[in-house]
Amino acid sequence: MHAFAGYLSMQTSAHTQANWPDAEYTGTLLHAAEARTTVLDIEGTAVPTLCMEVELDNAICTHLLVEQFFPTGHFSQCQAASKRLKKGARVTVQAPLVGMRLVARNATHIHIHPQEQAA
Repeated sequence: MHAFAGYLSMQTSAHTQANWPDAEYTGTLLHAAEARTTVLDIEGTAVPTLCMEVELDNAICTHLLVEQFFPTGHFSQCQAASKRLKKGARVTVQAPLVGMRLVARNATHIHIHPQEQAA
């Protein structure tokens, strides 16, 4: 699915969400990827996570933070993947739209809409 101006594509190692469309972005790694650990829930489930920041191929060179989860106990595979992803590498990343988070770090105005009264 190429619905966006910039594109990214890397298969998830741990899982994919069937029947949900993927967003795809392509760009250049701003830093070497890192292997980290992410706590997923209140029970403390921790998984190895490949983390990277990509400058997208679009008119304004948007930055995209990418996290790819690996199965519990596969930190060495996550580290091996991070060592292949060096600063300046060209990558394409695919990610399901479900679970994607957008952050407006540079908001200039926030407008409040009046609440509609029930009829």
